[in-house]
Amino acid sequence: MPIKAFTLFESLLTLSLMTFVLLVLSGSVRASFDQVESQIFLLEFEHFYRESQKLSVTGQEGLTLRISQGEISNGYSRLSVPKSVKVLEDLDLHFDQAGGNSSLEKIRFQTQEGIVNYQLFIGNGKIKKTKD
Repeated sequence: MPIKAFTLFESLLTLSLMTFVLLVLSGSVRASFDQVESQIFLLEFEHFYRESQKLSVTGQEGLTLRISQGEISNGYSRLSVPKSVKVLEDLDLHFDQAGGNSSLEKIRFQTQEGIVNYQLFIGNGKIKKTKD
C-alpha cells in the first residue's frame, strides 16, 4: 500500500499561501499598533505637560518645555515622540513660577487619524484638545 505525501509543488504552494496570509494579517496588526501607540503618546504628553507645570510651581522658578520632532523635554525629563506621530511645529513653551504660560500657542501633532491640536490658554496654563 503506497503512502501518499505532499509533493514539493504542493508544499511550496501551501507555504506561499500561509506566508501571504501572515503578511496581510501583520499589516493590519501594525496599523492597529500605530494607532494605539499614538493614543498612548498623546496621553503621556498631556501628563508630561501637567507635570512640567507642577515642577515650575514647586521649584518656584520658570521652566521651558521644548517640543521638537524627536522628543519633548523640560530640562528634568524627556518624552520620546514615536514614529507614528509627527510634531508639526517645534516650540519652546515657558512656564512662570505659578505654572502659567504667557502665550496662546497651538501644539500640533499629526497622527494617522488626523491632526490633534492643543490650544494653550494664557495665564492659567490650561490646554484644550481638539481633533481635525
